[in-house]
Amino acid sequence: MCDIQNAVCTDGCEPKRTGNYCNKYNIASEGIISQTPIGSQPASLANDGNTKSCSKTKGTTVTLQVDLQKESIVTGVHITFGESTTREGNHTLYASNTSTSWQSGTILYKETSLPSEINLYAVFRYLTYESPVEGLFSELEVCEIGIVGCPPSHYGLFCNQSCPENCNGPCDLDTGKSFQAGTYGKDCLATCSTHCLYPQCHGVTGECLVGCNDGWQGFDCSQRCHTGQFGRNCSMLCKGCVSKMCDPDNGLCDITTACNPGYINGKYCNTPCTDGLYGINCQQVCSPLCLLQPCDPRTGECIGGCVNGLQGFNCTEVSAIKEDIGSPVRMQVGLFAGGCLFGAVIATLVCCIIIKKRQERTKQGKK
Repeated sequence: MCDIQNAVCTDGCEPKRTGNYCNKYNIASEGIISQTPIGSQPASLANDGNTKSCSKTKGTTVTLQVDLQKESIVTGVHITFGESTTREGNHTLYASNTSTSWQSGTILYKETSLPSEINLYAVFRYLTYESPVEGLFSELEVCEIGIVGCPPSHYGLFCNQSCPENCNGPCDLDTGKSFQAGTYGKDCLATCSTHCLYPQCHGVTGECLVGCNDGWQGFDCSQRCHTGQFGRNCSMLCKGCVSKMCDPDNGLCDITTACNPGYINGKYCNTPCTDGLYGINCQQVCSPLCLLQPCDPRTGECIGGCVNGLQGFNCTEVSAIKEDIGSPVRMQVGLFAGGCLFGAVIATLVCCIIIKKRQERTKQGKK
């Protein structure tokens, strides 16, 4: 079955196939899948090709592991999760060559969104997914997992060509030539960048597909972080440092004796003020007259506005707008009161005239 609009396979793939269009070889189909803790359904449902059959489990620490049985070249991962899977937190994929050392292996993915499709280039035997913990426990429901690659003895688009007999381990998936870890290019003569997060780069281009080590960036992770950046793929900023300059690897501020307003003083200046505090070393308290808390952690400005009738930087001034609104109201009240008084005077005069005329008529009648 496929979607008539985009041809995406809706119910899964035939054995040994994976991907949205079931056009990629799935080496996980012959792998051994286990989950911790053991769930109500067998873990093998996650590689039966059917996205409607799912494996469920839950606990304080939840993992799903695929044993490819031999080290293999992997170029992508496809995972279909069920509805009960815990969403909040970091979802992590590890690559390792032993089943018990996955946490010290290579991190292939670590994000707050579910890793439904990942492109990479790595060599490993075990793929381990660790579910985030929300509250006291985590839930995991995996309906299908596909690992794109070829068995170590084959190569080609459909993995239907055999590697040379003298290959020790997997051969290049495109050319079938002997694979040498840490190299790429024609005859594997070029060396992958030592700053790639995973030692093996793309076998043809040398691209670091999994990302760069802390302090490095670029296609092949050969560029140092720009000034003011640090961390994995230079994705973090030294915004708390007074000089806005820090160590590109670990974020240590060049000037460690003080931090910008809005941060607690420290070597890294990466701890922001708690709600309700602001300024240098977070030593000042936000105005209680702010409409919304907290105030700006750097300046103390009531960024959400002020309580009714007040204005200003920290809401200590009487609002001119309120006074302007009050003037027309007072004018309207005055006009209304004046109108009422004028009406009362006119009514009194009219009454007096009527009474006087009646008295005059009465006197004339008596005569």
